[in-house]
Amino acid sequence: MKQLMGLIYLLGLLLSIHLLGFTSQNPYTAAEALRVANKQFQNQLISLEEAIDHYYHTAELFNDSKATIDDLRAAHLQARLTFKGAEFLLEYNDRQSVKKYLNGPPLPSVEPKVPEIRVIEAVGLQVLDELVFGNTPKEERAKILDLVQQLKHEYAEVKKYQYSQPLQHRFIFESARLELNRIFTLGLTGFDTPGSVNAIYEAQVSFKAIANAIRAYLPLIEEKDKALAKQVDQLFNTGTHYLDKHIDFETFNRLEFLKLVINPLFAQLLHAQKALEIEIENTLETRPMAINLMAENLFSEDLLDVQYFSNVGDTPNFKKRADLGKLLFFDPILSSTNTRSCSSCHHPDKAFTDGMDRSIAIDGESKIKRNAPSLINAVYAEHYFYDLREPQLERQIKHVVRDSKEFNTDFLEIIEKLQHSETYRKLFAEAYPEYPQYQLSKWSVSNALACYIIELRSFDSPVDQYIRNEIEEIPLSVERGFNLFMGKASCGTCHFAPTFSGTVPPYYLENETEVLGVPATTDTLNLSLDTDQGRYTSGKPEDEAPFYRHSFKTVSVRNTALTAPYMHNGVYNSLEEVLDFYNKGGGAGMGIEVPYQTLPDTPLDLSESEISDLISFMEALTDTTGMTSVPRKLPDFEGKPEWNNRTVGGDY
Repeated sequence: MKQLMGLIYLLGLLLSIHLLGFTSQNPYTAAEALRVANKQFQNQLISLEEAIDHYYHTAELFNDSKATIDDLRAAHLQARLTFKGAEFLLEYNDRQSVKKYLNGPPLPSVEPKVPEIRVIEAVGLQVLDELVFGNTPKEERAKILDLVQQLKHEYAEVKKYQYSQPLQHRFIFESARLELNRIFTLGLTGFDTPGSVNAIYEAQVSFKAIANAIRAYLPLIEEKDKALAKQVDQLFNTGTHYLDKHIDFETFNRLEFLKLVINPLFAQLLHAQKALEIEIENTLETRPMAINLMAENLFSEDLLDVQYFSNVGDTPNFKKRADLGKLLFFDPILSSTNTRSCSSCHHPDKAFTDGMDRSIAIDGESKIKRNAPSLINAVYAEHYFYDLREPQLERQIKHVVRDSKEFNTDFLEIIEKLQHSETYRKLFAEAYPEYPQYQLSKWSVSNALACYIIELRSFDSPVDQYIRNEIEEIPLSVERGFNLFMGKASCGTCHFAPTFSGTVPPYYLENETEVLGVPATTDTLNLSLDTDQGRYTSGKPEDEAPFYRHSFKTVSVRNTALTAPYMHNGVYNSLEEVLDFYNKGGGAGMGIEVPYQTLPDTPLDLSESEISDLISFMEALTDTTGMTSVPRKLPDFEGKPEWNNRTVGGDY
């Protein structure tokens, strides 16, 4: 293994030298800078083709028992490192192909929008990383060879497309900034290297590749702002030195690297792009983006574009709509019995959960199917609910309205009720003056509630403030916990920064679900898998694939100190219990039969002190500022005096 690790270092060093060789051309015009960056990228594409060819040749030899496992692993690592040198522009130009064929997560998926379930088996470098560095590569010889052969074929097609795409200046800067995000959230966490855990070496190559591309522009930046050019150059030097010096995965200080290198560079590259008067994607009439490339910090409150996620439209009446939505949220008039409101299951003082394993149903006796999740930052998702059954924020409420255990009613009854209130009629008219025919309708009720949910956003915890340099220090236990979360404990490979949910960076365009093997009870002598089949029963035909059984949305760990009990069934009452579950390898690691478990079933070997540090970090993600107020009074209803005695928030 020592020989292999030495080879890893040598491969990374040689590739870095190859990348840095272009900086000596010293261009002084924008066209020359772009030509140099393009030449670098073209050479990286060629190098990747050569590395994949070598990988395929080695896999053939390994299949015939003419090459050793170390030979195969070395070829795999060389291919991955070479891929990392080209990744920033490969991903930017054609992220779907890269995900589908070259470096997607090692999980099967289904073909979307087809009338039958068509399973797409995972392929590419991440799948191979698990196989080649797994326990049985010799038994998987044929499969490895097939996957490398497919990689070779698919890359040839991807390369043709990449050659046909002319680069623009903004591509260089925007792909570099997205790569900084990717390095931190997917690279240094080990997400990209599930078998080899070669994360630090890959980060070195990725970082040096973007450094080399941007340095082609340094003379131009210097003409505009000498201090800025110097800062950018120094930050790349600092980052390169840091990655070269700190190569151990478990001890790498991710929080320090984030504050020292990633965030400052993320900001300075934006300043450089502006200084050179290069347009920015978010300012163009092109494709909508979830990530706001005008943001200057990965933990900035405006990193994610709330309008993209909510799809409710920007309007001068937003505040009136949100205020109206808040009233509706706490008003039990929406339920069939006039006793339940949205806040019956989502209490502001509990980060909009209710402190129960599963909420009490409208009959006051039975329970709702699943634990009430927090609504804070809920807007930052591609799909909603634990099973991802709803793609639109506005339409969440329809599921609650119609559910016989929740509101047990319909919108016609709700609208008829609301029309009896002069106050509500006035508020709807003021919030929706441009839509007289829809002022009090299914749409306006749903929209108002969505506007209120949009306002429940939290990026101002002590951790956020420290990362943004707004406070000078945090407890050492929180820093250690952050580094464990993003490293050894592997939490950050599912709970992605900065939302710490399953919304996948760096584009934040999709949600992940996971099969964890959550038990039905905490009875360790009679462990059994919880019977809730999750995503498999979402009602969407494409989710009826067997690997979606017991798969649930990865929710955020922000404000988790307030949201016990935990998991979709509320089986665990404390964070200690949750971390013990993960530390043992989930349900499968505890001895439960869990087909298709996506959580590794091997123990994390976290000590008691490490678990304590993780909890300290998660507790430091608490922030409900400005979100906990409750209406003092609800609107009256004329001619319905019996309705005017209803409780704000309903009968909890």
